[in-house]
Amino acid sequence: MFLASVLGPRALCHPVAHQILTTHNQCTKSILLPGRRYLHLVHCIYAPSGSGQVAHGKLESLAWYKLRDASEDKLQLVDNNGSGQILSLIEVQKRLQPGQFLERLDRGPNGEPTYRMSRITPTVEGTRKAKGKVSSGRSIKFTRAGRGKEMHLNSTLHVEGYRHILKTSMEHINDGCRVEMHVNVAKVERKHKDLNVVMAENPHLRPDVILRSMPRGTKMAYEPLFHPAAYVGGELIWVMNDNRKWSQERGSTGWKGSSRAPPNQSAEAILKRLPVIHSTSEHSMGVQDT
Repeated sequence: MFLASVLGPRALCHPVAHQILTTHNQCTKSILLPGRRYLHLVHCIYAPSGSGQVAHGKLESLAWYKLRDASEDKLQLVDNNGSGQILSLIEVQKRLQPGQFLERLDRGPNGEPTYRMSRITPTVEGTRKAKGKVSSGRSIKFTRAGRGKEMHLNSTLHVEGYRHILKTSMEHINDGCRVEMHVNVAKVERKHKDLNVVMAENPHLRPDVILRSMPRGTKMAYEPLFHPAAYVGGELIWVMNDNRKWSQERGSTGWKGSSRAPPNQSAEAILKRLPVIHSTSEHSMGVQDT
């Protein structure tokens, strides 16, 4: 706020000062975000025909992302006494319960990912309701179709930030929302890593691992999709929800707007014909099914 410090806050009300500030913000955005295209997946899928044509078109750039089998990846799991054992990721997933998450620790002596199981909250049932929510029975108009809440993760996110995002995601799912997760390569790693490498080195960011941490009954509404245009290295997007919560929250009256509308048929048709990319541990986006 350089103008405010020089001219005083009232000066920003002047039309010329406002224009300068707007231009500055636009230029800054173009410098910091070159070529980036954001995508709100739930909105694109549930946007009605006509007004949603642009949103539907964005789905054409996506590809289904098939994760490596969890039995192929190994990590070290440390218990409360500090002793660790090397397990396959699929064995770790079987131990992971709703309300728990994999807390990342320093890597082991051989460079293997090292984790311990920690609690997101004291109890799953004790999660605080997310801010901005309304109680059952009231109607509300949402600005985006599909009643989706977005969460964004990257490969260098601090453990407390990761815990907070999982906790907030649980709150939204318990409140009957669809949760749309985005994972991308952190800016400091984009020169030498892509999404495949990030998924191999950070198994706690895998969609199937995060799903295990969510409340019981949470399902994949939409399996992982690769979006190449959002960040260097691309991003992974998927959607989770609990259909039982969806029904209980709304009762017989439902919600106004498009929140209860079915997916748009044009969007669903686009999703059905998207290619499939197979995840690998190499520095490549894998093999594409035709």
